[in-house]
Amino acid sequence: MRKVSIYKYYAFGFNYYLSLRDSEHRTNSDYFEWIERYRNEIENLDMRVTQSSMSLKSFYDHFESLKSLADDKKTKDEKISKTLHNKINKCLKEIDHVLDAEIKLKHAFELEEKRTSTEILLGNVDKLLPDGVFPLLPSIAQFDLKESGYCLAFNRFTASAFHSLRGMEDVLKMYYEKVIGLVATEKDTWGTYVASIKKAVIEKSISPLIEEELINNLDGLRRHYRNKTQHPQLIYSSDEAQDLIAYCMKTISQIIKDLKIRKLI
Repeated sequence: MRKVSIYKYYAFGFNYYLSLRDSEHRTNSDYFEWIERYRNEIENLDMRVTQSSMSLKSFYDHFESLKSLADDKKTKDEKISKTLHNKINKCLKEIDHVLDAEIKLKHAFELEEKRTSTEILLGNVDKLLPDGVFPLLPSIAQFDLKESGYCLAFNRFTASAFHSLRGMEDVLKMYYEKVIGLVATEKDTWGTYVASIKKAVIEKSISPLIEEELINNLDGLRRHYRNKTQHPQLIYSSDEAQDLIAYCMKTISQIIKDLKIRKLI
C-alpha cells in the first residue's frame, strides 16, 4: 500500500494544463524545466503505463535534445525552435491518451472515522499507549498492533481483532518469561502462560504479587476472545474490534507497569 495525496493528481493536471498554454514562446531552459517536472511527476505518481508510452513515443529522445540546449550557455535563453516544440507537443498529445486512461484506473477511498482517529490508526497506534511503552514491546507485538490499527482503519474488523490478540499474546509471552524466569517453548500457549502466572501468585513465589485485575484481564482475553477468534467462531463489528484493541492496549499497559515495578524492564 502506498499513500498518495489526491491533491498531487489535481495539482499535476492543473499545472500540466497551464504549462501547455503558450509554451511555444518559452526559452529552452524554461521549457526544459517544465518538461523535467512533467517527467518527474509521472514517475512520482507511479504512472507505469504512461512511462512505457513515453518511451515508445520517443519522449526521452526529445527530452535529451532539449536538455542539451538548456544546459548550453549559448542556447539556454533562446526561444525553443518551432520544430523541436512541435515534436514535443505532438509527443505529449499522443501520450495524453494513455495518461487519461491510466488515471481512470486510480481509485481513492475515503476512510470512515472511528472512535480513534484515522491518523493514529494508520501507523501511530503507539499513541494508544502511555509515552515510552510501545518501544519496550517485542518487535512482533509492535508489528501486530500496527497491523491491527491499519485493518481497523480500512474496515477489516475481524483481521484487526486477530492482530490485536497476536500482539497481546506476544507481550504476554515476554511477561511470562521475565516474571516466571522460563523461556517459552513452541508448545506453550496463552493458557499455559496464564496458568503458570496464576500458580506463582497462589504459591506466592513472586513478590510483589501481581494485581488481580491484570490476571483477570489476561484470563478474560483468552476465554472470551483469543480462542474464539483463533478458531473461527467470531466475526467482529467495528465497535467490537475497537473495544478489543482498547482492551488489549490497557492490559499491555498494565503489564509494562508491573514489569517496571519489578525492575525487569
